[in-house]
Amino acid sequence: MKKFLLFTSATYYPYGGMGDCKGEFASLNDAVDHATNSNDWGATDNMHILEVGDELTVWECDSTGQVTDALPLTDYIKAGEV
Repeated sequence: MKKFLLFTSATYYPYGGMGDCKGEFASLNDAVDHATNSNDWGATDNMHILEVGDELTVWECDSTGQVTDALPLTDYIKAGEV
């Protein structure tokens, strides 16, 4: 069962919303590997991976694929409202 959705965009050309979804993956590592090893869209800026399960978790990663933060989706949304 795939349960990780990768969202990323090039610096100046984000599609926005679901347009920035690059696929679904079976693991966090698979999603990061795809983002850091693919040239399909030219960049890994603003990389987020949504873990879909009993709780929704947003994994934030830098352009190298290093996890920089992980928050429940509800907390991530609240932080963006400030």
